Amino acid sequence: MSGTMKCKYAKATTNIPIPDGYGAHRIREHLRGNGIVVGLTSIKDHRAGVCMCHREAKPTAPVTAEPTLTGKADVTKDGGEFIDVQTTEPVTDWTHIFQRFNLDPQAFEVVGDTVRVSTWQQSKALEDGTRDIVNLFSYRASFRRITQAGPDTQDIINHLRAWTPTTRPATHAGPGLSYVVGLADLQLGKGEGDGTPGTLRRLNKALEGVTGHIEQLRGQGVNLQHLALVNLGDHTEGVQGSYASQTHTVDLNTRDQISLALEVNMQWIRTLVPMFHTATYAACMCNHGQLARGAGKTNVTDDADNATGLIGDTLKVVCNLHPDLSRIEWVIPRDEMITTFTASGLNIASAHGHKISGNEENWLAKQSQYLTQARRFIPELWFTAHKHHADVKDYGPYTRIQATTVDPGSKYFLDQSGMYSRPGVTTFVAGSQLPGGWEHYRIF
Repeated sequence: MSGTMKCKYAKATTNIPIPDGYGAHRIREHLRGNGIVVGLTSIKDHRAGVCMCHREAKPTAPVTAEPTLTGKADVTKDGGEFIDVQTTEPVTDWTHIFQRFNLDPQAFEVVGDTVRVSTWQQSKALEDGTRDIVNLFSYRASFRRITQAGPDTQDIINHLRAWTPTTRPATHAGPGLSYVVGLADLQLGKGEGDGTPGTLRRLNKALEGVTGHIEQLRGQGVNLQHLALVNLGDHTEGVQGSYASQTHTVDLNTRDQISLALEVNMQWIRTLVPMFHTATYAACMCNHGQLARGAGKTNVTDDADNATGLIGDTLKVVCNLHPDLSRIEWVIPRDEMITTFTASGLNIASAHGHKISGNEENWLAKQSQYLTQARRFIPELWFTAHKHHADVKDYGPYTRIQATTVDPGSKYFLDQSGMYSRPGVTTFVAGSQLPGGWEHYRIF
């Protein structure tokens, strides 16, 4: 036998010879006669060469007693710091270091110029009693949370190229009017209530209501020629800076929020634009869309770092790839907080509303004066959002229409005020020919 271990049969027959020609049963009885009990399976396995006696004994390599590696990670919402993290090899890939502290290596990156390292040698005991010399390393480095704002656009482009639009409507008699749709405060990624899935369900229901309303109005003889699709801001929730628990309650990260916002906007564009002869997409800068907040509530760069601008710019590039959507007029601000456009001769000033301070009536009056002087644009209607509930006020020279939202609501605001509003998408018909400039106000 080549192994050092013996099976039960081998041990039993060390001092008891087995006569030649005995089968397994006779061997068992022979051993019993000598006061030893061995089962048939043990006898057969040994004679077949499959018992432990025939297994090669594997040499055991000396086991080293690894040195105890210590270290500390201080983690904040924006990143953190590794302090005196010890390793036995130089660190070229920080993945295993993040994993050692139960951090997702895909969510953080080491700030390169903050890495500090020291090294020394230490004696290490081996299991065979000898000793060896090992090199140890200690690292200190800062790391930050990765904020990915690059949307996935390839799927949107693929769907667009395979899309066939519906036939444009016939012209009705009477003055051409605009159908205005306000997509406001979607805050995709917000995890409260029924979260993003609930918001998407309400958006789909609203889109069905809007298309039905357009057909209904045309059936009544309203000559809808132009679409004004207004992105009133906060289409994404963001991941930090708006309130204390935001990072821990969102159900989508920044990249997924922006990608989903692009998909939602494209769904509304592809559905509604072909129903009109002309179309405008107007967008408004917002607070939840700030992409470079750092550790605070405002951008550390400038107002142009905003999800609204990124969404609008991307939609423009994508839609221009399709001849049926390249006719859209795009009004996308760089860093302006008020977006202006004209719908069937009516001057509309739109703003998310987060910059309104003090008395709203005074703010609107001062901004209207500024637009008149600086842009030669006299507002005849203001379209705002931000407050998450529907409201219409006639200020005389203009009406302010405040759009509601389809987001899942705010428990914090409800607990504080007891106020809530019916979710939906705000729409109305606009035109300079209409009394007051608007009519057919609806929420879907």
